[in-house]
Amino acid sequence: MHHIFKTYNIFFFLACIPLTLPATESTAPTYNIHCNPQIEVHPQIEVHPQIEVHPHITIANSSASSIKIGDISMQCIQKIKSTVTPANYHLLKNVIVQQLWEYRYYITAGTIVGSYSIASMVLLTDYYYYLQSSTLWGRWKQECTFEQFCTMPQKDLTHELLCAINERYYNKNQPTDFAHPLITFIAAIDTEIKICKRYIKLAKTIKQLRMMSIFPTNDAKIERTEKLLERTLFIKHLFLSWLAEYNIASNKKP
Repeated sequence: MHHIFKTYNIFFFLACIPLTLPATESTAPTYNIHCNPQIEVHPQIEVHPQIEVHPHITIANSSASSIKIGDISMQCIQKIKSTVTPANYHLLKNVIVQQLWEYRYYITAGTIVGSYSIASMVLLTDYYYYLQSSTLWGRWKQECTFEQFCTMPQKDLTHELLCAINERYYNKNQPTDFAHPLITFIAAIDTEIKICKRYIKLAKTIKQLRMMSIFPTNDAKIERTEKLLERTLFIKHLFLSWLAEYNIASNKKP
């Protein structure tokens, strides 16, 4: 019985504890959210380009522009003269001489190879690509020799030549154009003569230097080119003779 009473007192004491504690008010938390971002952007970009062009040229007319250009040229020449002193000149000269002497073997080898390549290319192109063409006027009436050419009546031979010129070079757009075939013929035959002379001159120079064995030419090619040139000059002579007679006859007409 004593234990029951003691247990009851303990439970009663525990039940009275909340009554003795002071009452505390729990207030709700307050959140102050005020987002007022203030962003101030003050870009300051200042561009002050300063472009100065000297000299200032104002062109009023052709004479004024030529005078201005002359003045500018004189100013440039005077500037160069004032800049390039004798000491600088001798220094530059010594540097160039030194570089040439240092690379003399490379320069010599490059010059020899380049000269050989250019000469060989000219010889091959002139002889095989151009002078062997069957359309050359030097090969006109190839069945006849040059001696037979000279023994033929010049009037008949000239007539055949004019017919061949008009047949080859007639103007397709204007078949009645008389001058076009003649002008084209003169340009073509002058080109043939120029190439023949160039080949002969180059080949003979190589022969005089005794270097023909290493170049694509020989005496036979030189001889054939000389004969071709002879025929070409004769054909041009025929045409020019006819042209002179034609002009004389045209001027005599009232």
